[in-house]
Amino acid sequence: MKFSLDRPQFQIYSDEEMVEGLCRVAAHYENRRFSRREYDSVATTCKGSAILARFGSWQTALDATGLVLEIVGRNRWAISNEQLFQEMSRVWSAVGHRPSHDEWVSQGPRYSYTTYKARFGGWINACSAFIAFVTGSTLPEPKLKAAAPLTPIPRSKMARSGNPEKRNVSEKLRYRILARDHFKCVLCGRSPATEAGVKLHIDHIIPFARGGKTEFDNLRSVCNSCNWGKGVDLESVPLALGP
Repeated sequence: MKFSLDRPQFQIYSDEEMVEGLCRVAAHYENRRFSRREYDSVATTCKGSAILARFGSWQTALDATGLVLEIVGRNRWAISNEQLFQEMSRVWSAVGHRPSHDEWVSQGPRYSYTTYKARFGGWINACSAFIAFVTGSTLPEPKLKAAAPLTPIPRSKMARSGNPEKRNVSEKLRYRILARDHFKCVLCGRSPATEAGVKLHIDHIIPFARGGKTEFDNLRSVCNSCNWGKGVDLESVPLALGP
C-alpha cells in the first residue's frame, strides 16, 4: 500500500452548485452580507472552506452570486438607535423575554450581538436602553466611542438625584425608578416590553400638589392608564416599592 497525505474527495461540487448554495444562504439572511461562519451554520451542501479554496476569497465567492448584499457591521455607527431597537423589538417579541446571546443568534437577527454591545457598552445596557426607548425616553445618537457601562449607585445617593422641591423628574432619576420597578407598572404589571402601546410614567405616590417630594422613595413607575385614573388622589394603603 502506498501511503500518502492526500485524501479522496467523495463529493465534488461545481462552481454553479456552490453559487446556488450561497444564494440559498443569502436568502436565509434576507440578502445581507454573511460570514463564512454564518454560512456553515445553515448550509446544507459544502463547507465554507471548500468555497474559499475554490474562489480564493470569501468576497470573491459572494460577488459570484451577482447579488447586492447589504453590508452590516462594517460601519456599526451608521446604524441608528431606532433601527437597532426595531430589530430588538422583533427578536424580543419572538422569544417572549429578554433574549440571551444564543436566543438572539437563533432568530437570524439583522444586526449582530456584538453591534449592540459595542454601541451601548454591554448587552444588559443595550436591553435597558431599548426599554427606556419604548417607554418614551429619547436617546441621543451615539458618538464614535462606545458608552461606558453604567456604574451602580448606592440607594442613599439615588434618593438625592434631582431637586425634591421641583416637580420634573430628571432623566437620571427616571431611569433609576424604572430599573427599580423592573420597567413595568407597579399597579397593574403591564410593560412596554411585552405589550404594544403601553407607556410608563414616573408618578408621585404622595402627589406633588399635596406636598409630595420628587425623590426616590416617593416615585414609582405606572402605565398611562393607571396614572390618568389616579389623578391627585391619595391611596389609603401604602405601596411597597421594589423587591
